[in-house]
Amino acid sequence: MRRAHRGVPAFGEPCHDEVVERHEGLAHQHREGDEALAPRPQRYAEIRRLLRAAYGRYAGAVAEEVFPVYLADVLDIEADGAAVLVALDGDALVGTARLQLRPDGLGLPAGAAYVRGVAVWPDREGGGIASALMRSCADRARAAGATSVYLHTTSVMTRAIGLYERLGYRRTPAHDTDSAEHYGLAAEPPLHALAYRLDLVA
Repeated sequence: MRRAHRGVPAFGEPCHDEVVERHEGLAHQHREGDEALAPRPQRYAEIRRLLRAAYGRYAGAVAEEVFPVYLADVLDIEADGAAVLVALDGDALVGTARLQLRPDGLGLPAGAAYVRGVAVWPDREGGGIASALMRSCADRARAAGATSVYLHTTSVMTRAIGLYERLGYRRTPAHDTDSAEHYGLAAEPPLHALAYRLDLVA
């Protein structure tokens, strides 16, 4: 994975720049100043299409009154002050993830960063793109002074859980949440969000 960005912010400083991740073997050339390094509205539209394709397949596993709210939250990529990472094949978007260096409202410990919105086009899964994006999130968090990275997932996302565990993330039940309650909804069954943590320091 080759990466380029315009500097790593101090820990806790919101970062709005788009970080472009080029999967090794997918992007054969990279130039400093590549126009894809700057946020572009058309790139964000692509990211939302990708997220909709990746997360939309879980609609049947989530209470119908919760899923539209959950999906709208996933698609709201400009709302949480996160760094947006993308994996490109040439100029084609093939994967994305978001990293929050100052995750608010989640009750995480001091020094924690947060990863969310990890997605790869379904027909590109299994090629190492998600792994590379996750490693880049951890590298960026570590460089910014974070001591751990957290994420939430659900039991139906078995492929994602396998990936997180292979990358060293471990279950942290103390930070599990009910996503329906988080969105202010009363739904059955609850949308239980499983917390995972990656320690960045020995």
